[in-house]
Amino acid sequence: MPRLSSSRGDSPDVTDLLVIGASGLLGEHLLADAKRRRLDAVGTYAGDPVNGLIPLNLSDLVAAVTLVRDRHPKTVLLPAAMTGVDACESHPDQAQLVNADAPREIAKACHTLGIRLVFFSTDYVFDGRRGPFNERRRPQPLNVYGRTKLAGERNVLAAHPEALVVRTSANFGWGRARKKTNSVTWILELLRRRQPVPLFTDQRVSPSYAPAAARTAFDLLDRRATGIFHVATRSYPTRFEMGLEICDVFGLEKGLLKAARLAEAELRARRPSDSSLDVGKVERFLDKRSPTFREALEDMRDTE
Repeated sequence: MPRLSSSRGDSPDVTDLLVIGASGLLGEHLLADAKRRRLDAVGTYAGDPVNGLIPLNLSDLVAAVTLVRDRHPKTVLLPAAMTGVDACESHPDQAQLVNADAPREIAKACHTLGIRLVFFSTDYVFDGRRGPFNERRRPQPLNVYGRTKLAGERNVLAAHPEALVVRTSANFGWGRARKKTNSVTWILELLRRRQPVPLFTDQRVSPSYAPAAARTAFDLLDRRATGIFHVATRSYPTRFEMGLEICDVFGLEKGLLKAARLAEAELRARRPSDSSLDVGKVERFLDKRSPTFREALEDMRDTE
């Protein structure tokens, strides 16, 4: 089976792999996994500077395409996105630019240059009715974030039919210097401070463990996968059930968890009540079982 290989060219700007959005949680693990594979890899950041990464704002479409052309990597991984669900609702034009227009232009450049492309998307392309969702289910997003990410998926596959689209859900794991919280570390932080943690009992997800999702993305590349794959744990907990599992694994107090309801929350953007992802396709394709949420938490505990 053909695999990603490391082959440096004569130019110092030639790379095996470009991770656009390497300062985010998933991007950080993608870049780290690339380096473990001894690939010549480079990543970008937006916002606060990160040592070793290249600045890139996806709002600047010309800069994004220029970087792809100048670096001319063998593969581009694109986890970068405007992910704030309420912020997307407040700034739909910016969300469209970053989540849909920029991926389209990057996909066009990659297709023209013969570069492989992986675009990372979200469970929020679904409406939350009758989950878990497999890749054949019709997307019906409820909010601007989901609509723009779905547009990004369609733009990418239209411009680059051999691209790979990886949908994840509620990404979690340890991140760079642990400064940014995610769906699990936020809960851990509050519990360890002995503060109450409000969690929805009526919102179900399939949390994606960032280190495992990164490894799976590379496994899919190794197998020359194209099209859409769901990559997540094989569990479908509610947010409240996530909290209970975290308490069990890390030995924290369950009494600090406070039941709340998504249906009663005052949020700018609507959220799906069940956006859980069916991971059967990726398990069959790779002949590998996805971790459960508890198994991923145990790995977090053991690597803290």
